[in-house]
Formats: sequence, structure tokens, C-alpha cells
Amino acid sequence: MNKKEKRIRILNLQDYHCHMCENKMKPLKICIKCCEVGKELNRLGREIFEINSRVIKNREQWDNMCEKAEALSKAEGMTFTGIAEQLGCSRTTLREQLKKRGLWKGESSAIIQKQARKKWDGLCQKALQLRVEGISYPKIAEILEVPASNLRNEMKKRGFHKEI
Repeated sequence: MNKKEKRIRILNLQDYHCHMCENKMKPLKICIKCCEVGKELNRLGREIFEINSRVIKNREQWDNMCEKAEALSKAEGMTFTGIAEQLGCSRTTLREQLKKRGLWKGESSAIIQKQARKKWDGLCQKALQLRVEGISYPKIAEILEVPASNLRNEMKKRGFHKEI
């Protein structure tokens, strides 16, 4: 049975059994223990999401991944995001693991935030000038190559929305 068929089977079981079941208002744990249909639903759900389920890596695997990350950073000059993608993990988790091992060479969160604030201060000043000229936020965002919603939010944070 492929994923689509499994999903259809789950929906059919819910439609034809679960809405009449005496356990429907009880916790899912009870349904899975007491009911054959609940057991089948649980099995089908696990099969569908088996590929996407999170794999917890052990210390040795993380040691190996952190060494690879360091090598990729030095040898190929890859960005941190690129390294995380290549290793198949999130940037945050990789950074935490590198910090645990004393291998994190990046900047602290405070420095990153400070740089982002500085960048947005400059962008907001440019946006304010363009807005005074009568250009719309979407057009300004396009000119500055930033999302319009982010631009509006950053303008509001700095109190510039009142000046326009």
C-alpha cells in the first residue's frame, strides 16, 4: 500500500468506525490499546511518517558530524547554512553541538542580532526616503530586495510608520 492509499484507509477507518466508537472521546492511548481499528490507525500513521521521523543521533555520530562541519568550513569555505543542509540537520542543532564540543567559531547571538538591527536600520532609512517619495511598501520591498511584511514590521518597530 502506498502513502496515498494508507491515508485514504485512515480516513475511511475514521469515517466508518471512529465516529461511532465508544472510545472516541477517550485519550488516543486507550484507543490504541483497546481497539483493533486504533491499532491499525497507529500502524498506518507510523508507516506514513516513518521516513520523516526524527532520528536521534548519539554522541559518536555528532562527534563525526561536527568534524565534517569543521572540515567543510575550512576546506570549502561553505556557509553554515550550507553545511547544515549537507549534513542533514538543522542549523540550530548543529550550532549547539559545535558549541558543546568547543568547535563553534561563529558569532554569538547578540552579535548576530546587533548586525541584523544595523542592517534593518539602514534599510528602514532608505525605505523611509522612498516612502516619502510616494512609493508603496511592496515596491520599496522589491527595490530593497526584502519581504514587504518584514519591511513593514521593521518600520513599525522603529516608529517610522507614524511618520508616513
